[in-house]
Amino acid sequence: MNAHGGEHVQMRTARKEFEMSKKVTENKEEKQEKGLTKYDLKMQKRAEEKKKAEREERISMITGIVIVVALICLVASFPIRTYLTVNGTYVKVAGEKVSRVEFDYNYNLVKNDYYAQNGYYLSMFGIDLNGDLSTQMYSDTMSWKDFFEQMTIQNIVNNKALRDQAEAAGFTYDASEDYAEYREKLKEEAEAAGVTEKEYIRQSYGTYATASRIKEYIIQGMEINAFSEKISEEKAPSAEEIQAYYEENADSYDSVDYRLTIVNAELPTEPTELADPVEESDSTEGTEGETTDTEEAYQPSEAEIAHAMELAYAEAEEALKSISTEGELRENALKTGVASQLQSWLFSAERKAGDTTIVENTTSNLYYVVEFVNRYRDETPSADARIVIVDADAAVGADAILDEWKTGAATEESFAETADKYNNSDISPEGGLYEGLINDGLPEALADWLYDSARKTGDTAAISGADGEASYVVYYLGAGDPRWSLNIESILLQKTMNAYMDVITEGYEVEDAKGNLNYLKIQAALEAAESAAAESGEEDTDAAESSEESSWSAAE
Repeated sequence: MNAHGGEHVQMRTARKEFEMSKKVTENKEEKQEKGLTKYDLKMQKRAEEKKKAEREERISMITGIVIVVALICLVASFPIRTYLTVNGTYVKVAGEKVSRVEFDYNYNLVKNDYYAQNGYYLSMFGIDLNGDLSTQMYSDTMSWKDFFEQMTIQNIVNNKALRDQAEAAGFTYDASEDYAEYREKLKEEAEAAGVTEKEYIRQSYGTYATASRIKEYIIQGMEINAFSEKISEEKAPSAEEIQAYYEENADSYDSVDYRLTIVNAELPTEPTELADPVEESDSTEGTEGETTDTEEAYQPSEAEIAHAMELAYAEAEEALKSISTEGELRENALKTGVASQLQSWLFSAERKAGDTTIVENTTSNLYYVVEFVNRYRDETPSADARIVIVDADAAVGADAILDEWKTGAATEESFAETADKYNNSDISPEGGLYEGLINDGLPEALADWLYDSARKTGDTAAISGADGEASYVVYYLGAGDPRWSLNIESILLQKTMNAYMDVITEGYEVEDAKGNLNYLKIQAALEAAESAAAESGEEDTDAAESSEESSWSAAE
């Protein structure tokens, strides 16, 4: 069709539409001139109601379709979101992505290990590791959640650095057997907990953890542990280094024997003639002449305390005359186990047998009457043993466990298997192996058996505990190094390994593009405050308190 033909068609169409519009208008005008009947009004109302119903139905249908589509999209997004969480980047360490699964796995390892070592102290201070850790404060600036996240990142950094070192050194370790044992133990623990293995893994290692997802991290951890043990063996201090360290710090490792009598000052429990004058405001009467319901213990005046201390000193002088015969003998005491007021005197290089003194303790209002007996280095060897710890309410007793072992191969290896079978894997070492046991702090019956002079390698026993206490099944391995040597070896090795880790982790930067780690924000804020204080030339002591400063630092 040419352009002109098109114009003719458009003109005809327009004319027709105009005529139809005109006709409709004329009909309306005609109807208005005649007036609307009741019937017309009724029919018009019905038509309007019908249109309204149809419109509401269409809106309802459209809304329903939108809701259904939204639900379909939401459900469909579940696997997508899970995939992104599992395979996406939570943080980066040295440019390498760390998924949420890997982070959660390490977080739970760190938290559970910390709880295993410090659970008693945590509970004493009302810390609930099963509660919301973000609302429980570790320090003035960090919550426990922040603290554990910081430890988690450091653990990940250390592991990746050690893994890289192992690869560079060509170190290999076959963890297949270890992993198989781990899976078997995992099944047993899940069964004991009354949940499926899948649920047990989720509870233990994080919401997105599954056996297949965390397998890589478990095996890597086993390989890294093997490499770390190899490095520790290579860097262990020599006997010469241990001896040199001892000579520089002999006061911390020598023991002393001494005799002690404690004389307490008898402080008055009510006012004497030496009491401070009582002011009217200090009266025990309450408002309107009423007495208070509670009475505080009397606090002696300084004059009363001084008088009581004078009397106590006179008594101490008398006790000094008989200290050699009546003083309590305290043996094999390390410096840390002696009252702070006595440490410098007892461990002085000038001290000799028979020396005596009286030492004042103003905090507790008493006097120590002391006689020095001896100073020496305790060479008592430690003990190495494999031990099965049997709870008082355990289904199988210590005697039955020992009999079970005896009816089998009855070797050290089979005893280790028995220990793994009956010990709590959360707190007991593999194979029940305990090295460097010191009699201090051990249950008396167990210590007596281990340190019996007749003890020899391969000896076994079932040792019953007191009522309500655990019993023990023991396989004696032999004597170990003395306590002082073990302590120094541990200190020196820790220093060496810390220096080693500082070197190999240098440059392993942490990137948190999504802001998942709150402790990094806290550190940034503290650094900014310190920087601002430095620029202004003022010391900001609040900014100087880092998140690492806490009453828990001693427990780490």
